[in-house]
Amino acid sequence: MKNSAKEQLEDAIDMLVNGRYISCLTLAGAAEEVFTALADTKLGKNPFNLIHELINYDLAAEGHQQISRGKFRKVRNSARNLVKHHDQGDDESVHLNRRDQAEATLCQAIISADLLEVKYKNKRKYNAWVKRHRDT
Repeated sequence: MKNSAKEQLEDAIDMLVNGRYISCLTLAGAAEEVFTALADTKLGKNPFNLIHELINYDLAAEGHQQISRGKFRKVRNSARNLVKHHDQGDDESVHLNRRDQAEATLCQAIISADLLEVKYKNKRKYNAWVKRHRDT
């Protein structure tokens, strides 16, 4: 599983830097699910839950109501599910910020891979892309 997720992560980075955001989103989502489950099992650290806690910390600091883990998971996964599934009655077109969703999902996959100390290609490519696209 780890090798499959590593390949998906490497390909997702290639897709991101080449502007293929939907493909990046689906590949990064698959890698993220595997790496997050492995990090949870092997290290007792679930990066998804850590991100959820950070979001709730920020919400509380700003005086907003916190979001449940289930609702956060649904919101966080909605973009990748929109581009992967079509159910009867769904709209034919999908409206989402492709680049931001791809980048956020890829970032989650990278956090989990880094926790597991997975060595993967294209890390420099990703960092250069982030630097070029920061604040744009």
